[in-house]
Amino acid sequence: MFLMIVGTGAMGEVVRQCAQEDPFFDRIISVEPTENRWPEDKADLIIDFSHPKAIKGIYEYCREKGGNIPVVIGTTGQTGEDEEMIKLLSRICPVDRKANYSRGIGAVSQIAPEVSALLPGSDIAIEEIHHNKKKDAPSGTAKTLCDILHVPYSSAVSMRIGTVPGEHRICFALEDEVIEIIHRAFSKKIFAIGAIEAGKSMIKID
Repeated sequence: MFLMIVGTGAMGEVVRQCAQEDPFFDRIISVEPTENRWPEDKADLIIDFSHPKAIKGIYEYCREKGGNIPVVIGTTGQTGEDEEMIKLLSRICPVDRKANYSRGIGAVSQIAPEVSALLPGSDIAIEEIHHNKKKDAPSGTAKTLCDILHVPYSSAVSMRIGTVPGEHRICFALEDEVIEIIHRAFSKKIFAIGAIEAGKSMIKID
């Protein structure tokens, strides 16, 4: 299978390393979208960990190749214009998009609403910490958690320090007590593996 990774930064490199260890793929290339140099042949899977504006190039590549290429989007920080481009892409290709592909956050996303339902009237706050090179704040994961808990994005507090891969803390505050759910990422590898597995599940093998 031919995997095209969009993004040559730190996250794109981790995806490449993890994919190279997976015998499912026999060809892997990394594309820097700002260079606008896309492969001549059609990829079997695209994984995007680059920049929100890269979606335009991905869409044009997929359209030129006839569409029907599974696309995994792990990039966050999209504008309204970027969102519209993702909608266009989803009309010609299957798209899987998450702010966080770790198994742990997947579990937290299921647990947190249940805790909220058990604690009606609790005050809910979300704290997220990431490395100092992450641009968007609050993080896409924090926004997703706000959405599923039906609280405003202003409930999320963001910190950008050091080289922290990612930490998310949800606080449910009652009178004289607080319950916390915490997820800590110790490596970018968990996001890469999750994205790869999501992509593999989208590929139809005859």
